[in-house]
Amino acid sequence: METILAFDIGGTKIAILEGGYHATVLQRREIATRAQDPFETTFERMCAQADAVLAEARNAGRTPGAISVSIGGPLQIEPGIILAPPHLPTWDNVPLKRLLSERYHLPAFVEHDGNAGALAEHRFGAGRGARHMIFLTAGTGFGGGILIDGRIHRGASDTAGEVGHIRLADYGPREFGKVGSWEAFCSGAGMVKWAHWQMPTRWPDTLTIREFVTQALAGAPDAQRIVRECGRWLGRGLAILIDTLNPDVIVLGSLAVALGDLLLQPAREVIWRECLPQAAAACRVVPAQLGTRLGDVAALMAAINAHQAQPFAQRASLFQRTLQDSVNTLARLDQIAHMIEQTATAICDALLAGHKVIVFGNGGSAAQAQHLAAELAGKYGPARRPFPCIALTADSSVVTCIANDFGYDNLFSRQVQAFTQAGDIVIGITTSGKSPNVIKALDIANDLGALTIAMTGSAGLVGGRAAHVLAVPGDSTARIQEAHAFIMHYWCDRLEERIADDG
Repeated sequence: METILAFDIGGTKIAILEGGYHATVLQRREIATRAQDPFETTFERMCAQADAVLAEARNAGRTPGAISVSIGGPLQIEPGIILAPPHLPTWDNVPLKRLLSERYHLPAFVEHDGNAGALAEHRFGAGRGARHMIFLTAGTGFGGGILIDGRIHRGASDTAGEVGHIRLADYGPREFGKVGSWEAFCSGAGMVKWAHWQMPTRWPDTLTIREFVTQALAGAPDAQRIVRECGRWLGRGLAILIDTLNPDVIVLGSLAVALGDLLLQPAREVIWRECLPQAAAACRVVPAQLGTRLGDVAALMAAINAHQAQPFAQRASLFQRTLQDSVNTLARLDQIAHMIEQTATAICDALLAGHKVIVFGNGGSAAQAQHLAAELAGKYGPARRPFPCIALTADSSVVTCIANDFGYDNLFSRQVQAFTQAGDIVIGITTSGKSPNVIKALDIANDLGALTIAMTGSAGLVGGRAAHVLAVPGDSTARIQEAHAFIMHYWCDRLEERIADDG
């Protein structure tokens, strides 16, 4: 039986467990975090427990086949690098994924605890069936995970969901690096600081969240007053998320599970006062259904999530995988849509004003250059007048002459010198962004007063300059070239539209 070795790493405790791919927990150990200890010390302590878990698993005939980690951010998720989370200050730039994988010779998967909790509740808890869901850890720290259309949204730098950093007030305790942050009012660490802030003689700065919650649940009036205040702060932050993201459900972890409506009812009241009514009506605010199991299930989710993707990859034919890769690359063109629009407008303006397009590239990019020339000088859609477009690889005599007499690096620059006039459009295509002959030609075209466009991959144009650089977000040459063809066809669509509008 294959199982998962999992770590739930928090600011207060670290759980080390063995579990299955259906979120069953087979064994579990726990150590105090001791957040001020050097990372190396804590790593050895948790690995000592992991060694014992692995030994017991193997004695029982089970084989852990993957490592799964849930940990607070900020972090770089794919490489699994931890970037000094507020409650783990000595874990600075720690390559945790690599360290665990090398130590145990197993594939390792690392996930932000907010994302891991969101995945856990979405698959096994209160978020089942929701399309748009937000999960908030509400533990020692205060982070979150956001699912949009059932998929985790990580953002451009893996910091989507770090909602604890939002400032709600210009006063109050300091958490997550700033006074008055959401974490300062609604995390476990923040709640006890807020209690001390309000009543320093009643609540000493040595107060633990466990002690405070125990008193609140026992009915202590001043403790319950603090909880209700924190609930109202919670509601203010939730109202922002609800109006912004319009989720079906918001699920809250640890503190909401322990305190229930004592914390959540004041939050719901604020939501109804602050939110758009239709957004508030569409959103449930509930404690995590997994309850005290949440941390353990979340710890398993990075590996479970990767495992769920695996069967599709194994079953999918080469055709299906290639098709999906292409669709994904084209979808990412939305990131540079504004630049595609700008270049489309510039090309239309130039051609309709009597200027020409000069286009060039090597190999497959040469074929694409000739493709664009055919669309413009020939016919793309309905019959219309031809537009001048020169592909600089189409004349074999010129190509071989320049390459032989002047060197291949001058293949395009010499032709650009011969044909370019101010106001022309000069397009250089290089998927790597590094082709010397393309870069040199673009530089000369700039000097001649042409408007230059570079079509590249994600690296951009390396070592040269162009007025517009259309860097397709991708690394596969084939997928980049497919995106370049899409962009060229879009330029033609815009040109046909302009001609129709002009009558």
